[in-house]
Amino acid sequence: MDATRYSTGAIWLHWLIAFALAAELALGFGMPKDASGFTLYQLHKSLGITILLLTLVRIGWRFARPAPETLVGGFQGLLVKAGHLGLYAFMLAAPLTGWAVVSTAPIDVPTLLWGVVPWPHLPLADGLNHTLEEAHELIAFAGMALFVGHVLAALYHHFLLKDATMARMSPKGAAGLGLAMLAGVLVLHFGLVAALPGHEEGEAEEAAEDAAPAPAASASAMAEDPLAEESPAPEASASAAAEDEAAGPPPSWAIQPGGTLRFTADNGGTAISGSFSRWQGTIAMDPENPAGADIAIRIDLASASIGDATQDEMLQGGDFFNTGANPTATFRSTSVEKTGSNSYRARGTLSLRGASRPQTITFTLGGSGARRQVSGSATVDRNAFGVGTGESAAGIAPNVRVEFSFGATSQ
Repeated sequence: MDATRYSTGAIWLHWLIAFALAAELALGFGMPKDASGFTLYQLHKSLGITILLLTLVRIGWRFARPAPETLVGGFQGLLVKAGHLGLYAFMLAAPLTGWAVVSTAPIDVPTLLWGVVPWPHLPLADGLNHTLEEAHELIAFAGMALFVGHVLAALYHHFLLKDATMARMSPKGAAGLGLAMLAGVLVLHFGLVAALPGHEEGEAEEAAEDAAPAPAASASAMAEDPLAEESPAPEASASAAAEDEAAGPPPSWAIQPGGTLRFTADNGGTAISGSFSRWQGTIAMDPENPAGADIAIRIDLASASIGDATQDEMLQGGDFFNTGANPTATFRSTSVEKTGSNSYRARGTLSLRGASRPQTITFTLGGSGARRQVSGSATVDRNAFGVGTGESAAGIAPNVRVEFSFGATSQ
């Protein structure tokens, strides 16, 4: 082994960690802090734990294969050793405090390393979260300074001192590869910095949300009398009852398999879309005389999915649907009116997460006779039901669009 060069294992570990740090620091300072940055947040956690594991391997390797002596002595040599020790401390402390922050966060976000490997939380008290966040941020700033200093020192040795520092961290026979790797690290870091929106945009969005007007007072009125919108005038009730008695009970319709129930919410200009895979209902309605209709739809909230297993689990948690306490949402309407040749409006009550509020849906009927195709939509104010109360929902618009489509046959 050449005592003036780093071992091959140390070289590749060094560059793997360097590329990971370049990406991690860019993500840490530049990823959005609202729900739009969820995927990047998961990547940030995966990179952090990967850096922690690689650093532990690197330390073990260093004990097994000691590093060569520094090329400079005296005070400069002490600075080099202090810089290396500082980097090792950062590469251990930053992932560990980040892990602790996630473990004590008020929003329970599961960690799947690279979307595959479950990673446990640390058994720490939730009250430590703020202190840990502050520590993690301070360590990140210190780490950025150490990272920049390390890069500048490497460039100083290569271009000004013209010594063998870069060659010692290159595979044998490929002295120029070290400089190429360093260039790659810088391109990766600054490329990500340019591509990510950064803290300024996130702070601007938060300020805009803070300045937004409070929800209309009608929400509190709804809470006081959730069935007020459904209650027709006495004269209208008497008239409708007379018509229903003359016409007889409305026909019942069976919802056919293969229907869809989708939802879409805006998150800072980006649409978050998902669907419910399990729902059912009963429908009694005469398309020509809908006043006597009776519609009841039940939705299994645990079947909600937006296509990401981790976020799907969050949807079921206390900040969103809280399916453990309220597994089902229901919509019930006995007030349907015809608004066009094949279009209708149903006023009813939506019960979700323990709250009941007036809700209107609109829909159209296609087909004829005993086979119909139903398509419709509604706009649901998630805030009225306490859905999305944590930091992860900060950038999500209050109004959620719900769309449905299914076939129905007369029984």
